[in-house]
Order: sequence, then structure tokens, then C-alpha cells
Amino acid sequence: MEQRNFSVIKEGRAARPQPRRLVRGQASVEFGISSILLLLILLGLVDFSRVFYFDTGLHGAAREGARHGAWFDTPNPVNPYLYDAEINSAVDQSLAGVYGTAPSTFAGNCPTPTDGNPYHNPPYASSAFPAVGTYNKPNLWICYNNDPEDDLTAPPGNNAHRLQDLNVILLMNYGLVTGFMQSQIGNNIPVAANAHIIVQGK
Repeated sequence: MEQRNFSVIKEGRAARPQPRRLVRGQASVEFGISSILLLLILLGLVDFSRVFYFDTGLHGAAREGARHGAWFDTPNPVNPYLYDAEINSAVDQSLAGVYGTAPSTFAGNCPTPTDGNPYHNPPYASSAFPAVGTYNKPNLWICYNNDPEDDLTAPPGNNAHRLQDLNVILLMNYGLVTGFMQSQIGNNIPVAANAHIIVQGK
């Protein structure tokens, strides 16, 4: 005897598919994973912007210190600011305008470049930079006439250094925004800036 299906399907209505339990919450999981990735990218962009800002500020401070030290007092005639303390003061005044940096620490004269160049330009050994864990507080090196033994602790009182090279160097460890990124990339991200100016005179 023939069986008949008496189930009734209402006209104009389609059967609604039931969502599978395995895919419930998938959008939330994907959003959570992508949010972490987007956050890391955002922090990377912030750090890239900050290190560019600090690098520009350090170069400006080094240039200001060198310009100040090389200045020539024509009437007298001497270089009254050609010594460590005065150059250090000019550098720190410029660094005060770089938000997030501390005043410099005078470290000495003419750090040794790792490539052996005679002009004491970068790159420098890690020992010339601040100690590990010291961030955004640069070391200041003042190199007179590319001579590590030449150190002016007081104004020379004459113009004997005219036409010699004055190299002001700032070396800093950049501190990242978050400790997590610091642990992933490294504890020391070196930033170096230096400026050469010829000592004025006649």
C-alpha cells in the first residue's frame, strides 16, 4: 500500500538552516586575534615615530653644542665657550626641548669607532653608550681636533684651536613604549648623533 507524506510546508516560507555549534563565536575569536596583531602594529608605529623624534632632537642638540663651542669672540679674540662645561650646558639646554629625554652625562673625549675611522664618526662600541637599563638619557662625548688626549676643562684664553675640528657626540639607548616590546626586540636600541664644526677664528 502506498505511503503518503502528510507533512505540510507553508507556502512562501523556506526552512531556516540551523547554525552549527562548532562555528559559534568564530567572529569573536578572529577579532581577538586580529586585535592583538593590530595593537602590535600600532605600538610599532608609535615607537618608530618616537625614535625618529628623539634622533632628530639629538642631532639638533649635538649641532647646537658644537656651534656654541666653536663661536669666536672677534674683539678679544678668543673662543670663550670652547670647553667641556659650556658645551655640555648648551647641549642640555637644547635637549630640554626634546620631550622624554633626560639631561646628558659627560662621558669623555673621542669614543673609539668600531670601524677605525679617524674622524670618530659612528659606529661606536657598545661601551660608549649608557649602561644597560638606562634609557633616553644620552652620554655626551666632546672630541677636540680628533685627539682623544685633548680635553679642555676651561676656556683656552686664546685662539690657538682655530680651524680645528670640534665633534660633539650624543649616544643614547632608546626605551620602547612597552616592556613587552622591549623584551622581544632587545634591551638596547642604540641611537647615535654627532656634529662636526670647524672652530672659528682668524
